[in-house]
Amino acid sequence: MNYDITAWGLSPGATAYLNQHPERIPALAVAKALPPLPPGYGPEVVEVLFDDVPYLRSVGGVLVFSRDCLPDYQPGCVEYRLDDQLAFFQVGREVVIDRMGGLGLVQGRVA
Repeated sequence: MNYDITAWGLSPGATAYLNQHPERIPALAVAKALPPLPPGYGPEVVEVLFDDVPYLRSVGGVLVFSRDCLPDYQPGCVEYRLDDQLAFFQVGREVVIDRMGGLGLVQGRVA
């Protein structure tokens, strides 16, 4: 597996962030090597994490967990997990992993 993130074409800021969080790199490398999720895929479980902390969880289209955050909170990274698969990951505004395929991503929300 290629853990050389300099080959991923990321900005210096995103590279620096990931180098500060090397524990995240193996999972990102695995997800980066996977194909996009198929068009029309409908996940049963959707989770959104900010800085590796769960903030939203939906099961069967029903929100079962949410965590409040300050209105001006800017997470260092945002992760979407669909049925426990890493589907989307961004550092700041830079997309690192996007496996959403035929799914709609609208302003940071799964549509």
